[in-house]
Amino acid sequence: MDDSLLFRMSAFSDQGGRKYMEDVIEIRIEYEPTASRDECYPKSQRHGGQGKTENGAAPQTVTEPHGLGRLGPAATAWVESLSDEDICSIGTPASSEKDAAEHVVVDTRRSVAFFAVFDGHGGREAAHFASEHLWDLLKRQRGFWSKDHSEVCAALRKGFVACHHAMWKELPEWPKTITGLPSTSGTTASVIVIRGVHMYVAHVGDSAVVVGVKEDNSDITLQALEITQDHKPELPKEKERIERLGGSVMKKSGVNRVVWKRPRLTHNGPVRRSTVIDQIPFLAVARSLGDLWSYNFYSGEFVVSPEPDTTVMTLDPKRHRYIILGSDGLWNMMPPKNAVNMCYSHDKMAGPQGMSCARRLGCTALLFWKERMLRADNTTVIVLALQERGGLSIPMHRDEIVVDMATGIDQIPYPGTPYNTCKIQKAEHEDGMFYEEDEIYEEEHEEWTCLDW
Repeated sequence: MDDSLLFRMSAFSDQGGRKYMEDVIEIRIEYEPTASRDECYPKSQRHGGQGKTENGAAPQTVTEPHGLGRLGPAATAWVESLSDEDICSIGTPASSEKDAAEHVVVDTRRSVAFFAVFDGHGGREAAHFASEHLWDLLKRQRGFWSKDHSEVCAALRKGFVACHHAMWKELPEWPKTITGLPSTSGTTASVIVIRGVHMYVAHVGDSAVVVGVKEDNSDITLQALEITQDHKPELPKEKERIERLGGSVMKKSGVNRVVWKRPRLTHNGPVRRSTVIDQIPFLAVARSLGDLWSYNFYSGEFVVSPEPDTTVMTLDPKRHRYIILGSDGLWNMMPPKNAVNMCYSHDKMAGPQGMSCARRLGCTALLFWKERMLRADNTTVIVLALQERGGLSIPMHRDEIVVDMATGIDQIPYPGTPYNTCKIQKAEHEDGMFYEEDEIYEEEHEEWTCLDW
């Protein structure tokens, strides 16, 4: 299938010097629904495709190790199962040679891939909720499976807003702040969906998606194409929207923040015009999922918007060499051009079973945090290294797998081989400056392995 991509994939996530891990990775590779049975797709893929496969076996689903369960720092799943209904929609194998000649089963469905980085703040609940529900909500939106790019982008925007509103229903279950107020949990979201040679991008917050481009074969370095723009409150477009909805932006410690307008903590009873309102410079991003504290009852909208910027891009492996998704723990320490060229040079120098590109970027970023004597932020990276079909193959590194979108998800390597293990080890810190108290939660987390293919 000439219009499908082949790429190596690796991921890295580290808690850094923060007391809590609030970054989450979500990776899904599934079949696109058949044209005749679109209505059955949500049912067959429910709960990450927990149905039976064609041979009756349970689907391969990789969950968080060490018994972390629902609140582990990363979740990865390959949905490679077909429900009984899906099998019927493709065709049922005949019971005799004659029937087999008349009924040839040909699965022409293509694969779709979903990659997301969520960088939580104010608690991990919003990031984990988004990682568990956003993909399913996106798939259910009208127009998501359309061939019209504008319809797909509109579906991405509707899916983000639907996920945001779904969090509102969960808010009573989320831990309250230390002052007893409802949770202030929120998350950035940088998402890419790959269908054929098209990459759809949706983004809120200050995580980012960058593509490494080689314009000419004679170029010795790559150019960095920044697909997303950070949603900072000081941007004229964002500041105008915030103020139009009744919010405001204030600077605190040199950083522009969206203001949380709330009644003084000593206030009891209903809020009136005479009620004293505290204005707290609170959030350093203008858009996110969650942050339900930002709802303005006068305008009826969220000052911190959940609506993403969307982009569609046609990928050409001859030009586009790397796709990097990263949280601000990476981008605060490494310019995009440095990141794509680090991957490029690393693939040239590292031999078989060497460190993956994602780990190289993540570990380098953590080293830069330490060299600058700063408390390292949660740092999360996904790297997709696109390869030309028939071109020179690059030796597989550790912690990588190869994904061929043309051969179908049944051909994606299963977990367990030496090349398909991606155990994210906790970096050791030699000094105590990396462990400062967090103002929201009191419990300590044990060291955990964040991702295991």
